[in-house]
Amino acid sequence: MARAAVRRVVTGHDDEGKAIILYDGDAPNSFESPNIPGFGATVPWWTPADGIDHVSDDDPATADAEIPSFPAEGETILRIADFPPDAVYPDDAESLIFTELDGQEEAQAGNEHNNSDHFWFHRTDSLDYAVVLEGEITLLVDDGEATLTAGDVVVQRATSHAWSNRTDKTARMLFVLIGTPPQSAEEIAAQRKAYGKAAVS
Repeated sequence: MARAAVRRVVTGHDDEGKAIILYDGDAPNSFESPNIPGFGATVPWWTPADGIDHVSDDDPATADAEIPSFPAEGETILRIADFPPDAVYPDDAESLIFTELDGQEEAQAGNEHNNSDHFWFHRTDSLDYAVVLEGEITLLVDDGEATLTAGDVVVQRATSHAWSNRTDKTARMLFVLIGTPPQSAEEIAAQRKAYGKAAVS
């Protein structure tokens, strides 16, 4: 069964400075996994690190645009992703997922503290705002989890995490990913310890 399309409305300006509807239709940049039934994503918009364009009518998220799976520093990505039930993923799900997403480094970084507890574990240098649009999904981190339903919001701050769908229905989520300066979990831990020592002294 094909993924439901995402309607995208993009505003802009005309040559007199009036606000206009620039695009209104299905977002063309969409991915559907050939290996994992129901898994896929649509990117309605993204911005590169060299600046945000409010002037031109250029579409950065055309069907053939090469958009990274994870943002580099200064980039932003708006993504709507569908997570099918965990039960439909194949035995080699982790390898398949992060090969399709070109995210082997992110998967390796995400498994440093959790013994590969779930095939979706990964870690990115980004601040992510996530909103559950449909269904139910469980956020896993190294030490803890939270089950989320439609309307719930997650602020994910460069942490190792995974998305586990323990139901029998696909969950749809919206993400705003903001690329941040590279900083490992170990570097964050060292800075936290230094802050603690400074506070005590």
